[in-house]
Amino acid sequence: MTDQLTSSFPLSTRQPDAPVSPEADALRRRIQKLPRKAQQVFLLSRLDQLSYADIAHLLEIEVACVERCMVRVLEHCNDRAGASEPARLQALNWYVHLQSPHATASQRIEFRHWLDADALHLNAFQDAERLWRRLEAPAAVMGASGWHRRKRRVYIGWVVLTAFLCGLLVTAEAFT
Repeated sequence: MTDQLTSSFPLSTRQPDAPVSPEADALRRRIQKLPRKAQQVFLLSRLDQLSYADIAHLLEIEVACVERCMVRVLEHCNDRAGASEPARLQALNWYVHLQSPHATASQRIEFRHWLDADALHLNAFQDAERLWRRLEAPAAVMGASGWHRRKRRVYIGWVVLTAFLCGLLVTAEAFT
């Protein structure tokens, strides 16, 4: 199934050795410090523009886990002064959640009220949108090879075979 999935995605047109701005390179390095699953979720969303539901289905995880990974990436890349202030963190959470299939109409109304409650909320949400746009170049560089489209394979068969062969070697040495 992985081969079929990989061939159904268009390959990235960006060359990995294309010049990248220092800011994009710094963001790429930040993202690469995150766990592989968070990177993979981010790239599937940013590069391949898959919905959270599609990402969850592909990676066999919950949509809520996809949302947490996306928020984690945005929080990790948010380098603005005072980035830990509550309005900025709420804006990142809203930005991610509004793209989710789990966002209900009542939550969208709640978001609208939150946005209208304070000018800081609107500024923080606009910063989240700008951050999302700035992450396009680092994502293109990171995903140029297409690694994020493949599921991580578990090589249980190789582990069992290796353990069996090691057991044979130990047994053979014991008899000699």
